[in-house]
Amino acid sequence: MRYDPYSDFEKIQSEIEKQSLRKKAIQDKIKSTKRKHDNQIDYQKNYQLRKERTHRLVQKGALFEKYIEEHLSDTFEDTLTPQESEFLLDVFSDILKKNKPYIIKQWKIKKDAQSNNS
Repeated sequence: MRYDPYSDFEKIQSEIEKQSLRKKAIQDKIKSTKRKHDNQIDYQKNYQLRKERTHRLVQKGALFEKYIEEHLSDTFEDTLTPQESEFLLDVFSDILKKNKPYIIKQWKIKKDAQSNNS
């Protein structure tokens, strides 16, 4: 048997390709793991903010039901749907825009009266 340098070259070339593919697979795995880790950190950072926002939205919804829907109970049989609530708030928004100075003045009066009672 004769020594064939070309077959050695092909074997080495093949091994280099395998190592390159292995390296790329490891790099992809590292990127994937890092991205997953970063997403987990983002989730943990934002969890408390989302929790506070959710609590605030639930409180505002409860106040909406207490003060608005209660006064409209003779007009509406059930509680308002989210779409009906949006229409109603759009109407209130128009009223607020037209009467903003008066509403802000009344709000400050009530706020001051509440802080004086405390």
